[in-house]
Amino acid sequence: MVGLFPCHNFLVFHRRLRGQQAAESRLANSNLIWLRAHSREGCTILICQRNVRVSRWIGFTLPLLLWAPPAVAAGDGRDLLLDHGRASAQRPLGDDPVRRGSASTLLEFEDHDYVNPFTGGVAWETSQNADVLAMEWAFVGVSEVLPVCSGPFDWTIVDMFLARVASRGHQAILRPVFFGPGYGLENFAPDDLSVADFIYDGETYDNPRWDLPATQSCVLQFIDAFAARYENDLRIAYVQMGLAGLWGEHHLDGASYTAANFPSIAFQKTMISHYLEGFGSTSSDLLSSLSLDSSQSHGFFGSDDTSFDAERVGFFDDSLLIANHGAPGNWRQQPHPAEQLLLHSRHGWGGEAFWDPCNKDSLWIVSPHDCGNGESLGAQAGRIGLSYMLGSPAFHDSSVSSVDLLTASQMMGYKFTATDAVRQDAGHVAVVVENTGAAYCPYRVQVCTEQGCAGDLSALAPGNDMVVSVPASASEMQVLFLTSPRLDLASQQKIRWSNVGADGAASTLTVTVDAVEEIFVDGFESGTTEAWTTSTP
Repeated sequence: MVGLFPCHNFLVFHRRLRGQQAAESRLANSNLIWLRAHSREGCTILICQRNVRVSRWIGFTLPLLLWAPPAVAAGDGRDLLLDHGRASAQRPLGDDPVRRGSASTLLEFEDHDYVNPFTGGVAWETSQNADVLAMEWAFVGVSEVLPVCSGPFDWTIVDMFLARVASRGHQAILRPVFFGPGYGLENFAPDDLSVADFIYDGETYDNPRWDLPATQSCVLQFIDAFAARYENDLRIAYVQMGLAGLWGEHHLDGASYTAANFPSIAFQKTMISHYLEGFGSTSSDLLSSLSLDSSQSHGFFGSDDTSFDAERVGFFDDSLLIANHGAPGNWRQQPHPAEQLLLHSRHGWGGEAFWDPCNKDSLWIVSPHDCGNGESLGAQAGRIGLSYMLGSPAFHDSSVSSVDLLTASQMMGYKFTATDAVRQDAGHVAVVVENTGAAYCPYRVQVCTEQGCAGDLSALAPGNDMVVSVPASASEMQVLFLTSPRLDLASQQKIRWSNVGADGAASTLTVTVDAVEEIFVDGFESGTTEAWTTSTP
C-alpha cells in the first residue's frame, strides 16, 4: 500500500524505474493527476502533476515522485532533470516491445545511407568516396604557420585545407606536430627554436629542447594563437593536441624520456590547460584530444594529478585493432589508462588503425573487421566508445566499395533512434530517443521541430534512451530533426535519424501524434482517467 502526499514543487528528482507499464488516473476530488507505475523490479511509484496531462511514458513535467522501497540494484537508476519546466530523462533500456507514437507511427531502428558527423572512418585529404566520409585529417606543421617563434603567424595553409574539406561537405581533424617521419618535410620546428637530434629508423629529426623556457614560451604562443583562430570554426570536428613526441603521438617509440627531449609532467599540464582554456570545455565547444600514450608513466595522465578528471578531454589511440588491444596484460588495461577511459568515455574517443597490415592493406573494412586479431571493429568500438578511426588507404583504394566503407564506418560513433513520440500538451511533444550506436555523441545535439529545439543528446549513453520535451505545433504530424552547435546549418553535414521511414536526404523523421483538439478537455485527456484512493494496492 502506498499513501498519497501533497504535491510539492520538486525540480529535480531521481527515478529508479525500468521497463515501465503505466496507468493514468485523476483524483475525483481535486485537480491533480496521479500516475502509478510498476517496474519489473517491483517498484511502485506515484507521481502527481497539477493541471497537466501525464503521458503514458513517465517523466515529462512531473515535479513530484514518491516511491515504495524498490528492489533495484544501486546504480540502475538515471537522473531526470527539469529544464525550464520541461524534462529530459535518461533511462537504461529494458525489454520493452516496439513502442509506437500515440497515433500509431511505427518507430523502429534502421541504419541510413550516410556517415554521421564526428564519426566513422577518416581519410587524409581526398575527393574519393566523399559520400561515405565525414572527416578528413591533417597534420599542422608548426613551422608551416609560424616560421620563426619571434615572427607573425600565417595560417594560409590551414585555411586553404579547411576550405577544400568544407567544399566536399566534410569536417577536418587537425593535429599540430614538430616532427613526423614520412610526412612532408618531416621537420616542422620554427627556425629560431632550439632543437636536439632525434634518431628514428636511422634518420635524424629535429626534436624541440623541451627543457628550455624559450621553447615552452613558443609552444604556448602557438597553442593560444591556434585556439584563438579556430575555436569557433565549424569546419573542424576535432583538434588533437599533438606537438609532443613522434607525429605528436606523445611517445618516442622506445627512446628514453628526458627533460630535454620530452616535456615535463608540469609543462604537459600547462599545455593541456592552454588547449582547454582556448578551445572551451562545454559540449558546444570544439573538443581537444590527447594521445592515450599520455596515460603512461611519461605522460601527465599517467601521474596521480587529478586536475583534469572532471574536464572535457578526449583521447586518441594510434594502434586500434592491434592484437590483444583489450587483453588484461595490455598497457591500456593498466590503472591510469583504464581510468581515463572510464572518466572520459563521453568525449569523442578516436584514433588510427594499426598500420601494417590493418591500415596499410585496408583490412579494417573487410569482414569480420578484426584485422586478424579476434576483436572486431564493432566490438572494440562498443568496448571503448570509439567515435572515429583514421584508415586512409581504404578510401583511396579503387578495389574497396563505398558500401563496405559505409558498413565499417557505421560500426563507430553514436546513432539516434526515436522509439516513441506522444503528445505532451498543446505546445509540446515528448520524444523518446535511444542511442543505438557504439559511443556517446561528443557534442551537444538537440531534437527539433519547426517550433523549436530541446534536450542535449550528448549525455545519452549507448544502449540508453532519453525523454525530450520538444516544442510542437497543434498538428498530429510532427517533423523532427537533429541539430548541433558544432555544425554549420548551411553545410551538407547533417545528423540523421536511424529510423525506419526517416528521410535521409532531408535529415528528418515525420511522426504522428494526437492532435491537440483530440486529447484535451478542460486540460485533461478525455476518457482515460480513473479515480484512485490512497488504499490502491
